[in-house]
Amino acid sequence: MQNPSRKKLLELQTIMSKMSFELCTITVFSEFGVRWRDVARAVRNARLPMTPSNIARIVCKGVAKNLPAEEVDEIISKLRLKLVATQSRIWYVIDLKEPLSEEPVEETELPERLMQALISTRIGRNKTPEIQTVRLGDLVFASVQLSSDTRSSAPLYLAIIPGAPVALTSSVRPGGLLKACVLGLGYESFVDASLHGRDIPSLLRIHAGWSENADHLKEIPEYDPVPVLTKTGIDYTNKMYDEQYVDNILGPDPPLLTDLCIKSSKMFFDPQRLNKPMNLTMQLKSEDVAKTLKSWVMIGAVAPTSDFFQIFNKLKSNKITYTAEE
Repeated sequence: MQNPSRKKLLELQTIMSKMSFELCTITVFSEFGVRWRDVARAVRNARLPMTPSNIARIVCKGVAKNLPAEEVDEIISKLRLKLVATQSRIWYVIDLKEPLSEEPVEETELPERLMQALISTRIGRNKTPEIQTVRLGDLVFASVQLSSDTRSSAPLYLAIIPGAPVALTSSVRPGGLLKACVLGLGYESFVDASLHGRDIPSLLRIHAGWSENADHLKEIPEYDPVPVLTKTGIDYTNKMYDEQYVDNILGPDPPLLTDLCIKSSKMFFDPQRLNKPMNLTMQLKSEDVAKTLKSWVMIGAVAPTSDFFQIFNKLKSNKITYTAEE
């Protein structure tokens, strides 16, 4: 049995150190078969803080170094994919078109199907495909990479809903690797949905047409400000009413988007001076677009009845072309 090299152990320790505490504790048992209380006792006996970096240090020195090198390589691939799945990154939504069969690809068959697709399409003929899959919740994450003795391609990450004609990918740049992966998923082609972001559940909600929590979207409520009773008195400034009105429009759990591009065309306000439409483009980047729009209302930058909220409730893409008649 060949033991893992020092370089591999250091790579494993680095990956585990970047994980959240919860994911790190789950990994200790699921990948190494070690009880958490034994690892926790070892960390305390070493008089170290209970952090992911110290947990990784104990596991690598006491457990991983005694495992076969091949097993450590497989664990590293799985943990790297789990880290990618839980870290903040940009995901792009693609629609899968032209299914190759009526039956969806089973989760257990996915690595083999991806491998067959890469071989049949002759992608990276002089390179070896490296494929890893892991399930987290309702999603199956996959990483696909082409490697040789001298260099490796950038990995392509996929987030897949088993049986659904939609997937999320780390890149939509034209290339054979993504096309081969689509074939491996059981589809002939794909279409870029022009929707991207960092929160996968929010992207899937928008792509599905806001099917969840959609009662508040049936119609925009009428704006009729009235005094609101608060804990300290009565608010006559309409600030509390505006906040409640905006919350009602956005809904109980608005999707998280980080950027939005809005294009619109309006006639000049004085047609006697200029009887031509004005083309307007607004690029909004924020950690949470919905929270940013609400904060603008709170400071009086935009009105609660602004078109921004109607646009947000109707969006299906990060790039919107809007006209007031809509």
